[in-house]
Amino acid sequence: MRQKVFEIVARIMGVPVEAVTSESSPETLANWDSLRHMKLILAIEESLDIQFNDEDIVSIMNVQDLLSRLEAKR
Repeated sequence: MRQKVFEIVARIMGVPVEAVTSESSPETLANWDSLRHMKLILAIEESLDIQFNDEDIVSIMNVQDLLSRLEAKR
């Protein structure tokens, strides 16, 4: 799952998958803005058949937060 998330983040943010780490965030990926954040959430939901609530969405500040929320939902 981790690799799939990294691939989705890379695709949405327009960076090579090698540039994505657990610490990747809006501060480390220049393209990570509010619009791409929502695109990322939607892509993850569709790809992994998971639904995030509003609290989840606003609490995701980096890739590790995203992975943690996914683990909690599984």
